[in-house]
Amino acid sequence: MPVYVPEDARRIMPNLLRDFSTAALLKVGLPDTNAALIARYLVEVDLRGVATHGTRQLRRYVAEFREGRINPQPQITQIMDAPSMAIFDGDGGAGYLVATRATEAIIEKAKTNGIAVASTRNHGHVGSAGIYTRLALTRDLATFCVAGGIAWTKPTRPDTTVWDAMSAPPMCFGIPTAEDPPFVLDMNANMLKDRSKLAEALQTFPDFIFKSLGMRFTSWFLAGILAGTATPESSKPKFSSATRGFMIVAIDVAQLGDLEAYKKELSRILRESRSLNPMPGLTSAEVPGSLEWEREQTRTQSGIPMTEEHLDMLQHIATEIDVPIPWES
Repeated sequence: MPVYVPEDARRIMPNLLRDFSTAALLKVGLPDTNAALIARYLVEVDLRGVATHGTRQLRRYVAEFREGRINPQPQITQIMDAPSMAIFDGDGGAGYLVATRATEAIIEKAKTNGIAVASTRNHGHVGSAGIYTRLALTRDLATFCVAGGIAWTKPTRPDTTVWDAMSAPPMCFGIPTAEDPPFVLDMNANMLKDRSKLAEALQTFPDFIFKSLGMRFTSWFLAGILAGTATPESSKPKFSSATRGFMIVAIDVAQLGDLEAYKKELSRILRESRSLNPMPGLTSAEVPGSLEWEREQTRTQSGIPMTEEHLDMLQHIATEIDVPIPWES
C-alpha cells in the first residue's frame, strides 16, 4: 500500500540522509562510488515523495548484503552489443548499478541511431523505475522501462486465481517537455493492492482489473523474460536475491521531427490541463510527474518529511551495523 507521510512530519535534510545511506552501504561492503550512487537515488526518490522506494528500502538492502544474498562488489559485464541493442549481466549485484549502466548505454545508442533498447539480468532490485527515465530525459529522449523477475512458478495456494499469477512489476514512461515539470508516469502495474477487494472491484470496475492484469503480464514478460533470464541456470542464481531483470527503450525525438516544437506543445498541453478543475476530492489538478516534481523542488530546501516509523527503522539499521545518525548529532 502507498505510504502516507504528513507534510508536518519531522523533516530531514537530503544531504544528511545521503550521508547516512552512503555510510550504511559502505559498512556492508559496497565500494565508495556504488554506495554514493545508490544513496543518491534513494534520497531522490524520497524527495519526490515515493516513500515506498526511497530510503525505506535500506532495511531490505542492508540485510541482503549482510546475508550474502546480493553481491556487494559485482563485476558488471556487457554480454551483447549491437548498434541499437545491448544486454548486461549484473553479476549478482544491486540492480541500480547495472540498470544505470544499461541506461547510459542506450542513451548514447539512441542519440546515434534514433532508437535503442537494453536489458539486464542477474541482479537485485532496481528501485523506482523513474530513476532511469529521468536520466534519459536530460538528453531529450522519450523512454519506456519495465522491471520484473525470473523463474516464474505457478502459485500453489488453494485460494489463488489468475490474478495471483503475477506479482507487481513496475513500469515507467518519460517524455521530454520544454518546461518543468517533465512528463514522468512512474507506476506499479498492479492497480489493486488489496486482494480482498478483488470481487468487489470486478463488479464495479472490471476494465480496471483486466487491464491491470494485462500490464502485469506484459511487464514481467518484457523485463524478467526478455532479458534472457528464462534459462535453467537463472532459476538458481549464485546470489539468491539476484532474481531481477530490467528493460529500457529510448527514442530520440529529434530524429522524428522538430524537437523544440514537440516539447513546447507538450508543455502547453500539460500546463493547460493543470489549469482545469481538480478531480473530485483533490485540491489540485495534477498530471503524471507534476506533484512529484513540485515536492522535489520544495523538499530540497525544507527537508524530507519522515514518519517516526521510518526514522525508527533507520535508527535500527544504524545500531545494527554501527553507523552514526547525522541528524541526531
